[in-house]
Amino acid sequence: MLNKLISPLRRIKFNLIHLFGSDVNIPSEFKLFQRKETNYESFINQHLNYLSKKTVDLYDDLKIFGKDLKEYELSKDIFSDFDFSNKKLKPAFFNVADVKVPYEASRLQYLQKTNSGNIDVNKFPLIYWNSPMDVAIRNINLIFHLLAIENDYAGTKILGNNKDLITTYISQHYEFINNNLENSGDVIGNHYLIELTSLLLTIATFSFDGVKEEYIFFHDELSKELDRQFYEDGTNFEGSTHYSAFVVEALILCKLAVEEIDKNSILLDRIEEIIKSNKFFLSSLVNKGELSQIGDNDSGRIFYHAFNEKKPLKMDWLFDLIDSLYPESSEYRKIQDKFNNEINNEAPTLNKYKKVLHKPIKVFSSDYKAYSFKDFGIFVWRNEDQYFSVRCGPIGQNGVGGHSHYDQLAIECFTNDKWIARDPGTGTYTDNIEIRNKYRSLEYHWGPKAEIKFPKEDEFDCFRLNYMSDGEVLLFDKNNFLGYAEFNGKRIYRKIYINDGIVTIEDYSEDVDLEEYTTWGEEKEGIKVKFSEGYKRLS
Repeated sequence: MLNKLISPLRRIKFNLIHLFGSDVNIPSEFKLFQRKETNYESFINQHLNYLSKKTVDLYDDLKIFGKDLKEYELSKDIFSDFDFSNKKLKPAFFNVADVKVPYEASRLQYLQKTNSGNIDVNKFPLIYWNSPMDVAIRNINLIFHLLAIENDYAGTKILGNNKDLITTYISQHYEFINNNLENSGDVIGNHYLIELTSLLLTIATFSFDGVKEEYIFFHDELSKELDRQFYEDGTNFEGSTHYSAFVVEALILCKLAVEEIDKNSILLDRIEEIIKSNKFFLSSLVNKGELSQIGDNDSGRIFYHAFNEKKPLKMDWLFDLIDSLYPESSEYRKIQDKFNNEINNEAPTLNKYKKVLHKPIKVFSSDYKAYSFKDFGIFVWRNEDQYFSVRCGPIGQNGVGGHSHYDQLAIECFTNDKWIARDPGTGTYTDNIEIRNKYRSLEYHWGPKAEIKFPKEDEFDCFRLNYMSDGEVLLFDKNNFLGYAEFNGKRIYRKIYINDGIVTIEDYSEDVDLEEYTTWGEEKEGIKVKFSEGYKRLS
């Protein structure tokens, strides 16, 4: 009886908190900014602001999560037609509408692509100020647009493209971000990192009273977040490949901003190592130019100019951006070497366990390499055209799992130019908890096939994993893998061995009956149940 009351009580508490909470406070007083001479703008202008590359019409060609948008100011969720105007704003409208839709519009990322039109900031709805991280991204895009104006690359007009007015608008954004930092709570993650990035880029671009003190503070905060949000090997703690790409974009700007202010900063070497490590990590999970969707993918971008709304999983542009920042050198070999580790820990005798043998998969027709991304929790065997991976490791966000899925021991496989087994992607977030939970579920992933009953999770668990343990790897080398995880308390081992290019997979358990995969997804483009090609792009 008590369990049945928990969800309704949580809903009441959530709604009361936000019903009587403070309204969004847009600053009316802010600092006087003066534009500084900067060097980093040459990199930004080189990659963003050539007018010839801007081909999007402000009134006709905009897209949000792949869906056409006919207006640049947006107070609605265009997928449900729910209007947030005149509503008491809150972080989520569970099972009603998706706040991320107007948030995405609020970022002004289309300024990087639009070639004409006029934007009236007075038409921006209040929800455009409801998410500090999205305000931070808008601030970045305003700075990008100011640089474009200075170099005669700007296509679309905002505030009449008056540099003084835009500078004042940036100052207002800086004040808002500074007053609303998301640096507390159960998880301090990518939101705070993006906010720090936006503030540091602003400090690199403008002078104002107290700028030195604020730089020192935010520089030190960035140092703490690098330690908090990135493992020793440089991979990101969120447990998501696409969030990893997103924060790498942020670190590119952090590098440019910090270097602009202090070329001797102790953070620059660490930022470089993280960016290079993630380039190798992410490129190891790319097939046909598309990055696998391990964990959540909300399709968020900073360098939106290169993002293809029609091919949202393509990631070559990010690797090209990194290469232009850090040209290939012998140091990349050192980065790769740290992911070549083998694992050989004591393993139990599995002879008496329940066992299931799955259909073998012919993957490799030529030699391949094996990579251990142990900190992130994925193990990869691949050559240029053939790929196999297994997820096993920590649940992201130090066990909270806000952007992780029930995917321990799940495989992906790509060979002969087609998918055999593929991660399903994300679906959506708070507007449809049923879809959210399905795309996170064991049922949608190519993990162990077992009849395990999971307690129903309500909307307040949609950014938390409650019924899966960290994965533990006992054996990993070029031809072998053995690891285990617990699903709602049921421990399952997965054993993988490769012989003559054929991958054989066996599952073992003392706790639950197991079923075999007699087929994989070879006839369905690797899809087990359904597939989401990026956020809200449902099959």
